[in-house]
Amino acid sequence: MITVKAAKNNTPSNQKFGLALAGGGPLGAFYELGALCAIEDSISPLEITELDVYVGVSAGAFIAAGLANGIDLKQMAKIFAFSKKNETPFNPDHFLQPAYKDYVFNLAKTPGLVSKTLLKWAKNPLKTSVVDMLEIAGKVLPAGVFNNEKLEEFLKIILLEHGQTNDFSALKKELYVVACELNSGKIAGFGNNDNNHVPISKAVQASSALPGLYSPVKINGKFYVDGALRRTMNASAALKKNTHLLFAVNPIVPFERTLKLDEKGLVSGGLPLVLSQTFRSIVQSRLKSGLDKYESLFPSSDIILFEPDANDETLFKSNLFSYSKRDQLCDYAYRSTRKHIIKQKQQLEPILKRHGLYINEHNLVQKKRKIKHFIDQKHATAHWSEALGQSLDSLERTIRSKQ
Repeated sequence: MITVKAAKNNTPSNQKFGLALAGGGPLGAFYELGALCAIEDSISPLEITELDVYVGVSAGAFIAAGLANGIDLKQMAKIFAFSKKNETPFNPDHFLQPAYKDYVFNLAKTPGLVSKTLLKWAKNPLKTSVVDMLEIAGKVLPAGVFNNEKLEEFLKIILLEHGQTNDFSALKKELYVVACELNSGKIAGFGNNDNNHVPISKAVQASSALPGLYSPVKINGKFYVDGALRRTMNASAALKKNTHLLFAVNPIVPFERTLKLDEKGLVSGGLPLVLSQTFRSIVQSRLKSGLDKYESLFPSSDIILFEPDANDETLFKSNLFSYSKRDQLCDYAYRSTRKHIIKQKQQLEPILKRHGLYINEHNLVQKKRKIKHFIDQKHATAHWSEALGQSLDSLERTIRSKQ
């Protein structure tokens, strides 16, 4: 499904492009990676690593950090989804390391808390409810089941070995990573102009620390958690930079299916499916609300949002935190996004034309084309006139972006 929010002002494009990526756990990251491969493969002359502004929340921050560092989609797909363990340090088990320190620290508090709980009950046995006792005993539990320090270490290696830098201020592109400051509940931005002393990998670790699953990340005395708590995509961070064309990908949408009267639907899936649908609905509602506001706040900007279909059972039934079928998920997202582009081609063409882009018919007509074809495809040598035109377009983009 592609949602197009066309600019209200029919002004010439300033050729400044951006990308906003939402969260959604590992499933979301792999979906976004596959979708972006399809977008670059189907729209010309577009290179996702040559955009001007990148914004990422949670899992989206992981992908955005790599792209802003100049790691192209083909290389990222090989590293994260299609590589063997001996070729890269990527190991899904590293991201599910139990928070041993928190367990040990909280275990040491157990005797005191148990005594406090029993004492409170002994003083007022008739007025002390089970909820009161659980509230005190709950402090024994760690702040997160897992620790995502390994994620930070892995991303640091990737950025330094395959990218340019782990330093926001040294990036050639603008990158914004969104997290939430736990003790205030406020949005915390990390980027070229905000908290840029924090390493990129550390900011992504904070943005990806989903409460309950991962322990809050401590940075300079403050604790940070998943940015999705307050923002779905935070696309405004890119639009405020006078971005005239924004590509956005949101991998998490509520599931929709027409049911017969005698069917229970999602209820039959128990608590996990009910919670998943609730989370998806909240995310979608917040995202759509933001998009409606952007139309009036940024009248010169075109926004193209890519999402899965609401009735996509394959994605809905996939575990948000599964790594085992990441290659298949990437390819599935790639093929699904291609279908969406073909279906909504006429709606996309005038928007793309305004910014000097067009649909790549050569690639789209290949019905059996898969993500591996895109990854293995080598850049064809362009005719001198085409190369000159692309160079002039690039120069024009640079000049206009500086105005």
